[in-house]
Amino acid sequence: MNFENLGIHTSDLPDFKSVDLEAVEKRYKKLLWLNESVVFLVLFAIPVVGLFFDRIPMWIPVTALIVLGVIFILRTIEIEKGFPVRKFGVRQHDMIYQSGFFHFTETVVPYNRIQHVEIKQGPLSRLFSLYTLRLYTAGASSGDLIIDGLDQSTAQKLKAKVLDKTTVVDGKN
Repeated sequence: MNFENLGIHTSDLPDFKSVDLEAVEKRYKKLLWLNESVVFLVLFAIPVVGLFFDRIPMWIPVTALIVLGVIFILRTIEIEKGFPVRKFGVRQHDMIYQSGFFHFTETVVPYNRIQHVEIKQGPLSRLFSLYTLRLYTAGASSGDLIIDGLDQSTAQKLKAKVLDKTTVVDGKN
């Protein structure tokens, strides 16, 4: 028996981007802004209060406010420029999700690697009627796929599709 491991030219590889990706719900952007606003209001309040204490040198709260301001600007850019990139796709053998502006991530999860799937909705998501689909994979947690900002119908359909693809019938997928 001869072992062969022939090379494949990259031009012969299939184009995995041949699927049309769907955007998450637009109201998810409002939820992102609500989360960011609450976090930054609390974080900004701490150094502002520090400005009124004589025991704390003035440069400490001022520096904290400047650093928080820069981080807030970067988060603003990430939300505004990164939101249009948040898309998912469903193909015959896998699911694709992409997100991020500064740190772009594209995750492809084959159905045969998925161990279980769940739909979640937190208290703030409930205000916007949004859901999260989480696919747990056989491997490290970094391989899990989390798609935030879905409406209930889409989340349920995706879950059903994944369950259909991962259910073993007569020993075959």
